[in-house]
Amino acid sequence: MVSPNVRILADQHIYHLEQFVPPHVELIYYDSSKHLPRLDSFDAWILRTVTKVNPKTVPTLPKKLKFIGSASSGTDHIDKGYLNDLGIQFDYSPGCNANAVAEYVLTSMLTWCELKHKELIDYKVGIIGMGHTGEAVAKKLEVIGVNYAGYDPPKALREKSFKSCSLNTLHECAILSFHLPYISQGSKCTHYFMPNILSLSPKQELIINAARGGIINESYLLNSIRSYESSHNKIDVVLDVWETEPVPNPELVKKAIIATPHIAGYSKKAKLEASKGVLKSLLNYFDLKCADNVSQVSPLNLQKSIPKESNLNEIKIKSYYKSINVLHGLYKYDYEMQNLISRSTLEYESNRHKTVIGESFQSIRNTILLREEFKYMTFPEGYPEYLRPIFKIN
Repeated sequence: MVSPNVRILADQHIYHLEQFVPPHVELIYYDSSKHLPRLDSFDAWILRTVTKVNPKTVPTLPKKLKFIGSASSGTDHIDKGYLNDLGIQFDYSPGCNANAVAEYVLTSMLTWCELKHKELIDYKVGIIGMGHTGEAVAKKLEVIGVNYAGYDPPKALREKSFKSCSLNTLHECAILSFHLPYISQGSKCTHYFMPNILSLSPKQELIINAARGGIINESYLLNSIRSYESSHNKIDVVLDVWETEPVPNPELVKKAIIATPHIAGYSKKAKLEASKGVLKSLLNYFDLKCADNVSQVSPLNLQKSIPKESNLNEIKIKSYYKSINVLHGLYKYDYEMQNLISRSTLEYESNRHKTVIGESFQSIRNTILLREEFKYMTFPEGYPEYLRPIFKIN
């Protein structure tokens, strides 16, 4: 359908969306933390995962609105059946942040190994979900020589070239990393995948969830952590997503060796890909040409960008956070999360605690600086050679 006078309403936190909008298309930003503006005069609406679209949250949608897009790699915040019944086209940006999340996961693993005084190459990693992100994690593990097993039976049915490992194989993996989409019901349901389908075994030492909060039952996870602590067989966790997001469980935040506010995919490149992907789909729908003005990201001079040791001490960073963790900037996100929970502990007894924590959680996500991906960094002189191959992965 040709429509030269398209009006787009977009969340103001969508990264550089204006770079891809042709001059004759009108783009209006709105603040998603406030009430949604009237949609009557808009042809398209571009949102983020913080906005849920279903008959309860948005009970009426104007006939003029023909396209809704999400600048994200997931769709569990959208009731696609609802939009389909209304004749509204929906699209998103699958795989846009796969590399960024994979870097977060690898950084977490290496940080954990540094804490434990062990080598990642001595472990086997179980990757649960072998879509865009799971594959990206696997590629990074391969390049530094780490053994892994990929679990994804639905993919094995779709693709003859892929063979899924078994649940028994996962039970033998010391490290588990979750990369499943969140599906609340049906034959492909992933809600509470742990423990409904996969329970913890004594072999597990590290659990990483950078997918969706509802995939792991947090009560089960906490009880398991407590149980294993009493038996001197500790399970460590890295969590970027939370079952009750944007209000994370404060005890689980404190138990986690790394706790972050759903920012695993927060790189400049990932955000640009998310914006570009959904905008292209929108413009294709309206038979319009994309204004591709995005410039190449220049490599960083890491000698200037790495914080000095004195700065790390000032914010009381754990002593084991160094090397790749500092390159990635992971310590900053973990510090913000721990600080949020520490500042808000007293609020948990008040009626306003959920609002206070939720607003602070979202504020961190909206205001924290986006990081560069490793491939845009210049490998710094004097850093461990085992990190060098990571900077060559696209």
